[in-house]
Amino acid sequence: MEKTSLPPHLLRIEWQLLHMVGSFDSAIQKPEVRRTLESSARAREAREQKRASERGDIKRRAGGDYDD
Repeated sequence: MEKTSLPPHLLRIEWQLLHMVGSFDSAIQKPEVRRTLESSARAREAREQKRASERGDIKRRAGGDYDD
């Protein structure tokens, strides 16, 4: 399964969220930097989705809805 590469504007956001220093434009030319930023962005998205689903379950349980 091949993952599609993320667009540069999303990689720039990830660069900023990771508090990276230096020139984004020159660093992004290196394949290892691009792979690292893409991996970090995907991991961040997976964590956010997991938190969102768990949050919904907590609200359902608090409301007395235990059926799945």
